[in-house]
Formats: sequence, structure tokens, C-alpha cells
Amino acid sequence: MQQRSALPPVAQADEIAARGFQTRTDLGQHFLRSPETARRLMGCVDIPADTQVIEVGAGLGTLSKTIAMAGYRIWAIEKDERLGQQLTSQLTEFGDRARLTIGDVRHVDLERGAGARSFLVSIMPFDPALSLTLIDHVLNIPAVTGALVVLPRAAGDRLVSAAERRLRVAEVDGISRSDFWPPAPTVLRVMTIEKVLPCRI
Repeated sequence: MQQRSALPPVAQADEIAARGFQTRTDLGQHFLRSPETARRLMGCVDIPADTQVIEVGAGLGTLSKTIAMAGYRIWAIEKDERLGQQLTSQLTEFGDRARLTIGDVRHVDLERGAGARSFLVSIMPFDPALSLTLIDHVLNIPAVTGALVVLPRAAGDRLVSAAERRLRVAEVDGISRSDFWPPAPTVLRVMTIEKVLPCRI
């Protein structure tokens, strides 16, 4: 889809909504509206300081910047090339602690880029099947030890049922549909995932 107005260098979700930006439904795009919510999400998990954080679907960079401000190395991956300038503007100040890849995470060499230890922190697409596919793809990388994800309730339910002995899955917080623009179409779950054995969801 085409956007009706170019994004300013750094924009929040409500601002791009006012400018007529068109989200991509094929990507399940819903953008986090506030840094405060991003900080609350990061408070739900204890990530070792030497761990790289991988964010899939970085969107406007609200969560990306919060991760970097917390002192972590951040690898932000975003498929929508329209958001490249926005993300670059959000992350430039963090220098070599932040890197950005524009592309489909399924076509990115995660194994090479994950380093010694990485952790997935992501607001997944609000398409249940797609969110599970992407979580499975990232967690299949040996260096990725776990995740904090926001995902649709249906995807969370399936994740719990599929975990068995391979994953430790816990719901750690709630999040409102109205914390996103456009508003989330379904109830959401905030979940942590710890890898126990190599797994497929």
C-alpha cells in the first residue's frame, strides 16, 4: 500500500495516523503508541547484560529505542522498507550497539548474526499463524536462548499447548488493544519463552 504523506524523521504512531500512513495488513502491522508501554514490557524480563536483543518487526522503533536505552545491543529487523529512515533515526545515537536490517527475517542469516547469545524481544504480527511461524524461525537458532513476545491470544494458546517439555512458557503481563495503532483486532498476551530443548512450535 502507498502512504499518503511522508514520515518525519522520527514519528510516533498517533502522528503517522494523522498523516494518513497506510499500514500493511499482510504484515499484521500495528504500531506501539508509547515509550512508556515499551519500558513496561522490558520490565517483564531479566536479560543478561552481555546478550544481544533481536527484535523482529521493529516498526517505528519505539521498542527498539527502549531496548537500546536499557544498555543492550539491539538488532532490529523490519520487512517494510518504508520504515527504514524512521528506524535509522531512532537508533543512530546508539552507534555500533544498534544495527538495522530491512528485510524478511526468514531470509536473514540469523545464525551468523546472533553471536554467542541472543534473546528475542518482539511485538509479533497480529496474525496468529504468522507470529508463530516467526517465533519458531528465530528460536530454532541455537544462540537464541529465549524470548519476550506480545502476540494474539490464539497464538499464545497454541504456543502453550505446543511447549510441552521443550519450552518453558509463561504469561507475564497484559497489554491493551488500545496501546497500538491501529488498535489490536484481538486480545493480546505478553509471554516469556525459555528454551529447554531444541524445538519446533
